[in-house]
Amino acid sequence: MKIKKVSMLGFKSFVDKLEIAFPLGLSAIVGPNGCGKSNIVDAIRWAMGEQSARLLRGRQMEDVIFSGTLDHKPLGMAEVSILFENGDGSFPAQFSHAAELAVTRRLFRSGESEYLINNVPCRLKDIQEIFMDTGLGNRAYSIIGQGQITTIIEQKPEETRAMIEEAAGITKYKKKVDESQRKIEATQANLQRVEDILGEVEKQMRSLKRQSAKAKRFKAIGQEIQRLELILNAHAYEEMKNESSERMKYAEALVQEEIGRSAEHSRVQAKIESMNLELEEKDREIASLREAHLGAKEKVGKKEAMVEAMAAEKRMQTELERRLEKDKEDLSRRMGELEKERALLLERIEEVKAKASSIEEEISLVEARAKNRQELLKEIREVFEEARARVQTGMSKEASLVQESGFLARRIGEITDSRMRLEKERDEVRAKMETLLQAAERKREVRDALVEKLREIETDVSREEQRCHDLEQIRKRLESDLKDAETALSVDESRLASLRSLLDNFEGYKVGVRTIMKAEDLEAKREGRIMGLVADVIQADPKYEQALEAVLGDKLQYILVETLRDGQQAVEYLKVRAKGKSSFVPVADLNGNGDMGSSNGFPLLRELVKAPEPYKPVVDVLLGNAALVDSLSQALSAWEEHGKSQCLVTLEGDMVDRSGILTGGKQAQSFSGILARKREMKELEATVVARGKKIEEIRGKLEEALREKEERESILATLKEEKLESQDKVNELDKANFQLSHELDQLERLSQRISDELDQRDKEQNRHKETLTRVESDLVACKEKRASEEAFFQGKEVELRESEEEFERFRNELARLRMNHSLSKEEQRGFTREVERIDDFVREAQETFRRIEGDIVAAREGQEDCVKKEEVFRDELKGLYAQLGQAEDAVNQADLERNQFKNLIREEEKKAEFVRGELEALKEKIHTTKMEQSEIGFKMDGLVDMTREKYALH
Repeated sequence: MKIKKVSMLGFKSFVDKLEIAFPLGLSAIVGPNGCGKSNIVDAIRWAMGEQSARLLRGRQMEDVIFSGTLDHKPLGMAEVSILFENGDGSFPAQFSHAAELAVTRRLFRSGESEYLINNVPCRLKDIQEIFMDTGLGNRAYSIIGQGQITTIIEQKPEETRAMIEEAAGITKYKKKVDESQRKIEATQANLQRVEDILGEVEKQMRSLKRQSAKAKRFKAIGQEIQRLELILNAHAYEEMKNESSERMKYAEALVQEEIGRSAEHSRVQAKIESMNLELEEKDREIASLREAHLGAKEKVGKKEAMVEAMAAEKRMQTELERRLEKDKEDLSRRMGELEKERALLLERIEEVKAKASSIEEEISLVEARAKNRQELLKEIREVFEEARARVQTGMSKEASLVQESGFLARRIGEITDSRMRLEKERDEVRAKMETLLQAAERKREVRDALVEKLREIETDVSREEQRCHDLEQIRKRLESDLKDAETALSVDESRLASLRSLLDNFEGYKVGVRTIMKAEDLEAKREGRIMGLVADVIQADPKYEQALEAVLGDKLQYILVETLRDGQQAVEYLKVRAKGKSSFVPVADLNGNGDMGSSNGFPLLRELVKAPEPYKPVVDVLLGNAALVDSLSQALSAWEEHGKSQCLVTLEGDMVDRSGILTGGKQAQSFSGILARKREMKELEATVVARGKKIEEIRGKLEEALREKEERESILATLKEEKLESQDKVNELDKANFQLSHELDQLERLSQRISDELDQRDKEQNRHKETLTRVESDLVACKEKRASEEAFFQGKEVELRESEEEFERFRNELARLRMNHSLSKEEQRGFTREVERIDDFVREAQETFRRIEGDIVAAREGQEDCVKKEEVFRDELKGLYAQLGQAEDAVNQADLERNQFKNLIREEEKKAEFVRGELEALKEKIHTTKMEQSEIGFKMDGLVDMTREKYALH
């Protein structure tokens, strides 16, 4: 057996719970002075059952409870637990199967103390028997506390022998020998009491023989009455004997029934404990099922949020596809318009080419007819033609630049409108994102507050559950204490009632005493001059009771009267009715002035007892100079030494009277004298009152504990409801936050896509603006050049007209044809440039068209992906719904089974309560039967005494 761990709470300086483990190899606890090393040894010694406060370095046992400091209030309880491990198999037989054994001791400031083995209440003796011969007892050689080494060196040989016996392992057997010797001594004492009773009976028989000799003088009728009364008494005695035998058999039957009921009660209690453990297991299963249900519910909420998010994603992709389709249609329409415009331009080019060919043919014909004339005016014409060509070229170039400038301006306007639409859409998206961000932030704040509240609620739930558990333990303990206290009160009340009945009926007293004390028709009794018995006025310490009863003997039954005349009246009353004899002490007429003798150096009994003032002389006269000695040997020596003038008695009741008559021995253990019986009744009255107060106090505490338990259970139910509500709100907020986060992601992607399109629009617009600026600059330069060339041409034209008047027709015709030809060529070039511009735009539009188609395909694929994911999520959601339903069914079924099981436990508890009630009733019946049997015994003894006293029988 080895100490594995020591736990201390409220013991001396250890205000908080402290656990000290003793692993292998630990041999000492060290530390500075005052840190509590010795308190650990004291705690181990105290938990093993040490009863001496001095050995624990205290004045009284209450000193081991923490008495408080400036920072801590005093505690009301000290508790120490020691955990042993069964390393060498030295545990007692009843614990040999256990690997560990816990011994616990508690002490309350009220003085109550508890001992527990493995948390089961036990006796101090049970703990002491565990440590016998193990070297681990509370005063064993293995525990050497502060100052113990000096004590061991200076101890007596007897104490050294005790340590050697403990080390040798014979203490346990020595204890058993001591117990056996005590039992033998008790048996011998019982035998001595039997011998005393036999001696007393023989003494009474001798007295009856003397009375029988006197009775022979009675008349024949007296003899007949005596015979009849003896027959009647014998019959009554036989009836009482039979009744006593029946009561004994009935008591034995009740004891057997009690044993059966007790076994049944133990079986039911064991079954209840097993069912309670099973109920706790069911509670844990229900808690696990509830956690699974909450988990399934949370998964369902998240999966629903994911389904809704996928639906929102699908709507966003559909909207994007619709917008891209619209852009595609607009682009297709614009490309169609440009294709038509290009076709018209190509037709115009062909028309211009045909026109130019026709003009060229006409020019050839005119040139052929005017060749001669043209040669003459070659130089003038060449100059004129050059000027005219330059003018025509400037006009054509100006027309082309004006046309290109108009197209670029229109395109820039279209891009500006498209950009404004995109910016507006982007602003709407950003405003929606800001709104969603604010909503998400608010929901996060609300969720954080709810989570914090949920933590507080969980803390409160744990605290209230622990408090309810503690209150349930308090209730069980108080109910157990109440039942124990009520049982003890019932036993004490029954015993008190029996003693009162015996004293009220004067059972065990002489017939004459009973007759006078019950004589209501006696004048002195009615007028209060019969003042009671000598035993009623004597008050003494319990240790002097045997000595007093030995000295006084029958004097304790002397009746106290006011005067001698009152005693005479009582004697006449007994004679007339032939109801026995009695002695009477006249309190007022008592002569107490005589010489009572010396004490011879011994304590006088009259000085060791108390009596009310009117009766003190009576007690002094009755006790005389009777003195108390230590032993019978001392009494005999003193009697012989001091002239045989004093009655000497020991505390055990051995006595030598003045005449030298030696009285001694020992009464039976069940025998109790008159004084002891009266003292016992007073003690029982005080005990009954104290137990009644304690029962009321326990009932008050029990009602308070039940009331507080109901309040705590109500608070716990409210907290659990608040916990479920808060958990549901948190799940809803998580679901909403997930959906908001998903929508924000969609809007972020949409905003990014719009920004990309705006960038493309900006690049295209900037490119067109640069081209427009260049075209406008070229147009201004072209107009200025054309103006100067037109002025030069007009001058040459006047000069040519003056020189070629005779060739006007040919020149004009040729000039017209050539001019028309030039215009056609220039118009053809302008149309060609316009076709090239349209082709560039078409190429860019086709690139944009392909990109839009790619975005449309991506949007459609996103829709299909969302649909697939939504279908998957919905399928998973169906499974989660099924799991949630199963979890709810499991929780409901578990709750139903738990309630049914709880009802079974209540039925078993009712059954246990019923069996316990029957058991208590049986105990009460057994006690009542034994008391009735005892009363019958007293009556039988009284009948025998009365018969012997009245008829002097032996």
